Amino acid sequence: MVSKIRGLVLGVFLIIAGFIISSKATFAATQTQNADFEIQRLPADTQVNNDVKYFDLKIDPGKTATIKMRIQNFTDHKITVKSDIGNSFTQVGGGIDFTTSIKNLDSSLKVPLTKITNIAPTDRVLRLGPNETRDISATVKMPTEHTRGQIYGDWHFIEYLNSKGSGSAISSNYAYAVGIVLRGTNYKVYPELKYDQTKAILYKKHSGMGIDLRNTQPMMIQNVTAQAVVSKAGVFASKHVFNVTDSKIAPNSKFTLPITWSYDQLKPGKYTVNVQVKGESDWNHLPMSWHFKKTFTVKKATVAKINENALKQPKNKWLYVSVASGVLLVIASVELLKLLSSGV
Repeated sequence: MVSKIRGLVLGVFLIIAGFIISSKATFAATQTQNADFEIQRLPADTQVNNDVKYFDLKIDPGKTATIKMRIQNFTDHKITVKSDIGNSFTQVGGGIDFTTSIKNLDSSLKVPLTKITNIAPTDRVLRLGPNETRDISATVKMPTEHTRGQIYGDWHFIEYLNSKGSGSAISSNYAYAVGIVLRGTNYKVYPELKYDQTKAILYKKHSGMGIDLRNTQPMMIQNVTAQAVVSKAGVFASKHVFNVTDSKIAPNSKFTLPITWSYDQLKPGKYTVNVQVKGESDWNHLPMSWHFKKTFTVKKATVAKINENALKQPKNKWLYVSVASGVLLVIASVELLKLLSSGV
């Protein structure tokens, strides 16, 4: 009798555990690795501040300067690392990233870093032997006309990796970047945010609104805090909010504040957007703030297209697991009572 009860309870436990384990199986594959290489900024004659790890350069108009990096392979095998120059831009939601392309950069950016900086051809693709250290260079030629504020970008390094075997498709890259700030002849320029537009968007595959602001001046904004509120009156009244803190806005760039509707659908009609942004000028950390309040209309055809391509509310698989577990427990309890009533 005791063995039957134990067997019944153990069987129910194993079935329920099987549900839980199978539902979590997709989280099993993780991989932790250490970087194969390291980079270091080398001193430059045109460096303004030697206490920082990035390039902070003051180059006279029309002059050319050389900047250098040191790269070291820490492994006992050969590695291949690619290096390139990027232009700064502001990511959706805030924060600065870099791109080698000049497409989609803000129209206020007159001189992208990639237009005036060149890496030596032999230093674009680096094939380093075991434990090898190498110094590489790039040249920066400032425009002949006087520039204002900052020209901002980066010098980045990527080792592309692929893991093979056991049917796994896991891949990862090792990447490092060093910022490059070129100070214009007239460096002390204040950033300026302007409202551009608000439009219906897909954000992370959800319906939402994108509020586009533009920093039209060549000066970064530090310590950015922003709040955007989109509200709609009428039959389908709604209010959605987006907040960001401790962020940055690149010089001469678009800054999009995304507000997601989650799994709700967008509705056509008239909306009001209220945006408050606070930050500091990069060159003197002067606090600055901007406020925008605008109204706009979203058409029916626009929201229909966005809603059609948005993610739909997923089914809750844990509900089915819970129901199945409950049913099994009820069955086990009934069988247990039968055994106890017949044998005890």
